Amino acid sequence: MQSFVNQIHDMEDSQGKHAGSKGFRALENLKQDIAYNHYLNSFVKLEDRRYLPNDNIIHQLVPLRVAVGTSVMTPTQFNEEHFSPLGTCFYFSEHNVTNDPLTMALLKREKLNATKTISTIVFVSTRDSKGFNISGYIDLEHSLRRYKTAGSKSHPWADIFAGRRRLEPNHQDLSFINWSNGRVFSNDSDNYKVIPDAVKGLCFAHKGDGSMLSIEKYITEEHPLCKFIESPKHGSTVVYDHYIRRKM
Repeated sequence: MQSFVNQIHDMEDSQGKHAGSKGFRALENLKQDIAYNHYLNSFVKLEDRRYLPNDNIIHQLVPLRVAVGTSVMTPTQFNEEHFSPLGTCFYFSEHNVTNDPLTMALLKREKLNATKTISTIVFVSTRDSKGFNISGYIDLEHSLRRYKTAGSKSHPWADIFAGRRRLEPNHQDLSFINWSNGRVFSNDSDNYKVIPDAVKGLCFAHKGDGSMLSIEKYITEEHPLCKFIESPKHGSTVVYDHYIRRKM
């Protein structure tokens, strides 16, 4: 029988490193299934395989045939004990991604944001799927974490890093404007509070260290923490980095 480790390695090779969002999540689910089956096999005896036709039936009977006083974890209990949430262990920077100026810049910042070393805001000006001009500001850490833990409630980062989708701001981001109808949206994130200022313009207050980020002040070619990136895939973008003064 193929070992648990070899099964995992073969599975990763067959999926490939360029899987989209569904591919990443299918891979994670398959890992958990293989690990749980391996766990159930630890309760199976040689005579069980002699008299029972297949693994599915054997695994169904495991909870009924274990020694008195022995408990068998359910799949949910097993996964909670043996698998960390995707957001704490998975990094797109550890996988091959499309060679795009913006995605490469974001990958360099992924772990720094996850560890609260820096906090990055991404400005994107592009066209949506209907061809309308849109722009907005995205809290990178907040959006990536939401994707890794909730998937559909955030930007499709797996497809974005794989080059299959564009990064398009939306009404759930820090700030968003649809230029075709003039509608404007703003939302606080886990890291920032949006503060429109009549004098300073659009500002973001970092919730961790209280720093006020003035976009008008940042948006200059000479500012060391502001990087302008023209992406063939994603359009005109600006990356703002804030070095957090203390851990949250």
